[in-house]
Order: sequence, then structure tokens, then C-alpha cells
Amino acid sequence: MANVALVDGAAERGDFVLVLGGDCSIILGSLLGVARHVGSIGLAYIDGHADFASPDESQTGSAASMCLALAVGRGDSPLARLAGEVPLVRPADVVLIGRRDAGLSYGHDALSSSGVLDIPGDVLSRDGAKTVAARALERLERSPIRGFWIHVDADVLDPRVMSAVDSPEPGGPDLDDLAALLAPLVRHPRRAGHGADDL
Repeated sequence: MANVALVDGAAERGDFVLVLGGDCSIILGSLLGVARHVGSIGLAYIDGHADFASPDESQTGSAASMCLALAVGRGDSPLARLAGEVPLVRPADVVLIGRRDAGLSYGHDALSSSGVLDIPGDVLSRDGAKTVAARALERLERSPIRGFWIHVDADVLDPRVMSAVDSPEPGGPDLDDLAALLAPLVRHPRRAGHGADDL
């Protein structure tokens, strides 16, 4: 989690932070770093998977398959306690957008009762990027947070557009749709930074 100090320093200067990484576990250090200066933080988590498995449920044991769960303090792991007794982000302050992982073991049962606003890929496809972005911002604006982080996993994209990811899922937005989803989030005055992985 070398990015903690870098994100911490950038947030202290008031810079917009962009973190590029190899998998979703970059979210943990990013949230830890930005929360030191922003305080209570929200999260727009844009991903082809829920990443909500606990360490006991994960089929791979990879932090990438459970990093959203760890970010909200789910699971018996030191990674779920990076911020001490409180999670890095409260489930009520999280919007999960674009998952297409039905039938896979990514902690769906716990997700449905967690308080996370879950907007699956079929809803994104049906309602469109601008509508989903507005719905995400409505939730984040209602939360008592001082800023929010935007996390994008490249596997949210249609594999016909982006095939070089670890776990491609059929369907998903194209690059124009993803840009339309991100634009209102990135332009929002409370956005604190952006992480992208699987690149």
C-alpha cells in the first residue's frame, strides 16, 4: 500500500488524485490516504464484480475478490481494520455500479443486506450512464461525507472493448458509456480522487 503516502500528500495539497494500479486492492490504500485529510469518505465503485466476498468466502483468497468487503469492514482480516475500529467507508456511503457477476461467489448475499446501493450492469444498460450517474450522486450527496472516491475496474467494460482483464464478464458498457458515467462524478465538487485498475 505504498500509495497511502502519495494519496495522503496529494489530498493535503487539495489536488485531485488519480491512482493507476494492477488490481482492485489499490482501493484500500487510496481510501486510507484520502480519508486522512478529507475525513468521512464515500465511494463510487465501478466494477464488473461485487468484490464483496469475505476472506472465508473467497474462492481465490485474493484481496481483489474481496476489496469492497474489506473497505466496508467486512470479514475477519487486518485489511478490514486499516482505519481502526471504523471501516474505511460506511456501506451506506457506497454505490456499486456495473457488476455482471451473477452466479459467481462474490458475497452477493451479504451485499444485498449491507446498505450498499447496488446498481448492476443490467440496470446500467437499461437506464443509461447519465441516469445511473445521477442516481449515484443523489445517494452520495445525501450521505454525511466530506468527499467521495471514484474507483474503476477495467473489467466493467464490455470484453469486446477491453479483453485484457483478469476476469472478463459478458456485456458491459463501451468507452463512450463509461465516459458518460464518469463525467458527472469527476466534475462533482466533492469528488476526492479516482483509482483505476486492471490496466
